[in-house]
Amino acid sequence: MVRWGIVGFGDIAAKAVAPAIRAHGSSELTAICRRNPGLLEQYAREFEVPHAYTSYDAMLAAGGLDAVYVASPVDLHAPQTLAALERGLHVLVEKPMAMHAGQAAAMVDAADRAGLTLGIAFYHRLYPINLRVRQLVQSGELGELIALHANTSGPFGMTPDDPKFWRVDHAQSGGGPLMDLGSHRLDIFYSLAGTAARVAAFSDRRVIPGDVEDTASVIVQYDSGVQATLSALWSVDPARGDYEVWCTKGHVNVPYARGTTYTVNRPDRSETVTLPEHELHDLPLIDDFVHALHGRGEHVLPGTGGLEVQRVIDAAYASAAEGRVVTLQR
Repeated sequence: MVRWGIVGFGDIAAKAVAPAIRAHGSSELTAICRRNPGLLEQYAREFEVPHAYTSYDAMLAAGGLDAVYVASPVDLHAPQTLAALERGLHVLVEKPMAMHAGQAAAMVDAADRAGLTLGIAFYHRLYPINLRVRQLVQSGELGELIALHANTSGPFGMTPDDPKFWRVDHAQSGGGPLMDLGSHRLDIFYSLAGTAARVAAFSDRRVIPGDVEDTASVIVQYDSGVQATLSALWSVDPARGDYEVWCTKGHVNVPYARGTTYTVNRPDRSETVTLPEHELHDLPLIDDFVHALHGRGEHVLPGTGGLEVQRVIDAAYASAAEGRVVTLQR
């Protein structure tokens, strides 16, 4: 049984993470941490958590945990992950992994040195439709993968009194929709195309307050030769979350990456496939992590994948700021 603690227990943890941990047959939610004592007490009662802390250090010092889920603002991901790893705890981190690739690399190195499991919560990858699309591409049935495109966008309706308003503060978030929304799609690109070679991007702030972008356009050339384009926006309404996969013998349209259908277009026919969604969309994420922790099967969402995504994001911001194509160094 994996005994979990969650730090940064807020909206995401309450809606997705805690229910998934409680539903997982080899997991139990042992402790939660949040600075607001009133909300902390409320969540502890709601999820029947035996231990609740307003101090992350106190939660770690109390012991009795095997793994920590880090759901705090992005600027806390690296320090809170490293603190847990130093205490011998496995860590599953919310996306984006860190403020920048330097932090992400330090997290991966620390986990490797300690022999601990580090995972990143790119749960979109584990939706049945996205798993099936990857299997289809890897089978070679559609020929060679040539290009990818994704839209990940929506309006930004948060007001300064919203607890999640930190997302428009660069010091806490590291960036806008490219970090928040785009990281999910870049992870799917990584699963299909591999590691990136060159990145070019534009970014701007058109409609939102704060000091992060609300509009970003990214082009990525992968080492495999695949080219990809991504739009990540907080400046449009209604939202979009689609992506396309273009191959030499067909192409795939996924109208919503968190949905249940995709369409395969071949030279002689088109087929729309519908797959059931998970009742708890974070349950496969928890299962993937626990299996990796116990050394059973492939770890689909390891820290190394989060690091690759972060390298692309860093390169995109550098390209937008400097007006040049950025070649990734390894």
